[in-house]
Amino acid sequence: MNRREWLGLTITGALSGLTGCASLGSGTGGGSALQLSAATKRRLSSAGASGYGVWQGGRTVESMNPGAGLGALSLTKSIAALAVTRAVAEGWLSLDGSLRDVIPEWRNDAAKSRVSVRMLVNQSAGFAPSPGPLYRGKIQDKGRVAVALPLVDAPGTRFRYGPACWEILAEILHRKLAADGSTLEKFIDRVSGRIGLRSRDWRKDGKGRYYLSTGAEYSVRELGKLGRTLGRLARGTGDAGLDAGIFRDLASPRGANPMFGAGIWWNRNASKTGATAIEPERVLDGVHDPAFWIRACLSTRADSGWLAAIGSGGKRIYVLPEKDIVIVRLGRAYGWNDGAVLEGLTV
Repeated sequence: MNRREWLGLTITGALSGLTGCASLGSGTGGGSALQLSAATKRRLSSAGASGYGVWQGGRTVESMNPGAGLGALSLTKSIAALAVTRAVAEGWLSLDGSLRDVIPEWRNDAAKSRVSVRMLVNQSAGFAPSPGPLYRGKIQDKGRVAVALPLVDAPGTRFRYGPACWEILAEILHRKLAADGSTLEKFIDRVSGRIGLRSRDWRKDGKGRYYLSTGAEYSVRELGKLGRTLGRLARGTGDAGLDAGIFRDLASPRGANPMFGAGIWWNRNASKTGATAIEPERVLDGVHDPAFWIRACLSTRADSGWLAAIGSGGKRIYVLPEKDIVIVRLGRAYGWNDGAVLEGLTV
């Protein structure tokens, strides 16, 4: 059973009882005003949508049920990347240093000893994705399970999407923080709280430890704040106590998949000759050579500056940093098309 099938069994979320009225704001940020095509509006509010919001310059352009909350699924990964950004800035975590002292179980494994935090965040560490071992039922200690997972590629050589790298990262953060008398949960809450995020629920293992691959729950409005922080960091401006230089280094196009960095999907390959638009949700369960990802983008016709945090079933945060534009959509959708949404926007 693959990642999407596991998520289909575990996703919960009440979509009933939501009203469908749109609340339109007035005004935008500096520069030309964002316009949404009728087709893009229909996609954002389509059946299965719990809510959406569009902001420019911090002001609402358009919204529907912005207070609606839902499990954010893989949107959680971008928060984990921001936690790493903060930890590196505080000086107790290295992006590229050895992890053998943190995970002594790896000391006698030459391959695992080459794994770095950067590889884990960018999902190129070489581990089998492992949704079954990490998501099946109530796992008592997911960290113990995660660090014992097998390598299937040489570290740094191939992108594989799934929970393994994120739950290994969670165990690393847990061990480092525990040694200093703190907890992973307190640290994540501190980082996300500075952005303005307060999860109503967070998926945990039997020891109460947060999953970093999935599991937080936020409203459309809260995810709009996350999108604005991501945009500021992407354009080089520190925000919410986070260092933009570290974030941009973590998100830089390198390694096995230059389209993916810091838990985010980037459209930067769109400007390359031979660029090919893909729908990430449709290709994640396959294994692709780096040459595939070097050409991949969200849309060849949309601005190459767009970035997207992607959660299964059409949960999205789209950001155009240079225009301070954020679009959030929560709900369920099958056959979602990022390119169709982005190509229906005019700035």
